[in-house]
Formats: sequence, structure tokens, C-alpha cells
Amino acid sequence: MYTSQSHKLNYELYKMLAMKIDELYSTVSGTEDIDELRSKNKILRSRLAVFKDASAKADYTISMAETLQKLSVKAQKQAELKLKVYEDMAHVKHKELTEALSELSKAK
Repeated sequence: MYTSQSHKLNYELYKMLAMKIDELYSTVSGTEDIDELRSKNKILRSRLAVFKDASAKADYTISMAETLQKLSVKAQKQAELKLKVYEDMAHVKHKELTEALSELSKAK
């Protein structure tokens, strides 16, 4: 699974490649390969844009998953607290019923 750190590293790699192609542009002039370099640069830049968008979406998804996990933990703690309250209430009611039965048996 990719993390946002690996996305950032991949993005930096694509960025460095794009800069390297730009550097080659400036050093190579008047050759037939310049059109090929321009073509590769356009392809790389479009891939970079797609990757940047995918990276942003992945970061958002990771953020949402972390938020959902925190909410899940909070909901679980609340459910455990409610269960404890109900168990305490049941214990009190049991004690009251036991006392009432004891008084009934004494009254007979």
C-alpha cells in the first residue's frame, strides 16, 4: 500500500525527470532529436499531471481512512461505556429484586 510519503517521493522523481528533459532541451539545439525530446517531455508532463492528481486523491483517501478509524475507536469506547452503565443498572436492579424477594419471604 502506498503512503503519502511514497507518493511524494515518486512525484519528486517525476519532477526531476521533467527538469532533466528541460535541461536537455536547452543544451540540444538544431538537431533532429529536439522534436523527439519535446514529444517525450509532453508525455512526461502529462504523466506527471495524472500522477499528481492520483497522489492527491490517494492522500485524501488515506486521510479519510484515518478519520474513519478514529471515529470507529471513539464509537467503540462509547459503546463500552454504555454497556458498563447497563451492567451497573442491571446489578442494582438485581440487588433491589433480591431484597424485595427477601422481604416478601419474611412477610409470609
